[in-house]
Amino acid sequence: MKKFFMTLAVAATAFMATTVNAQTKEQFTDDLAISLNGAPQDPVPTTVELEHQADGTTTFMLKDFTFGVFAVGDVIVEGIKGVKNGDATTYDFDGTAKLPSNTTLAEALGHQIPLTLHSVVEGGKLYAEISLLVDMGEKLKVDCVFGKKSETAINGVVVGKTAPAAVFNATGARQNGLQKGLNIVRTADGKTVKVLK
Repeated sequence: MKKFFMTLAVAATAFMATTVNAQTKEQFTDDLAISLNGAPQDPVPTTVELEHQADGTTTFMLKDFTFGVFAVGDVIVEGIKGVKNGDATTYDFDGTAKLPSNTTLAEALGHQIPLTLHSVVEGGKLYAEISLLVDMGEKLKVDCVFGKKSETAINGVVVGKTAPAAVFNATGARQNGLQKGLNIVRTADGKTVKVLK
């Protein structure tokens, strides 16, 4: 009987350890439209992987990223908290991403790069806007759009206290109204919301 309880305890411990370290992955493949310092490049099929950790955070991985003639490898952002809004989950990040690959560019950049990310998962699809600043003596701004924006995504709020009082772009510059891309909207009741158009 003692042996039975010992076996049961070991099995329960193994199950709990597996559950605590549990993670799930989502993989999306779609076109990635890239512009270098504002000059558009041809879209390329690309894969993005979201790995959801047991602690509630998500790792965003842009697989085998290449822009122009530069091979970067994987671009990884860890520790993002998703914000659920109905069927959509938004993942935003502004900081430093990891470049673990041994490509010449990743090594030259010290295996890290400044990155801004706004992404939405809805209806089994991912839409993401990614901006990177590559410093190779001369700064190169790399803007990317992955996938297509969902037609059911929230495009704005226009009634009552939630009417826009001021609209800003992602860099904080005031706009005359909602622009294509990410908008920061300060509403009449003092709240600030992100609106993707």
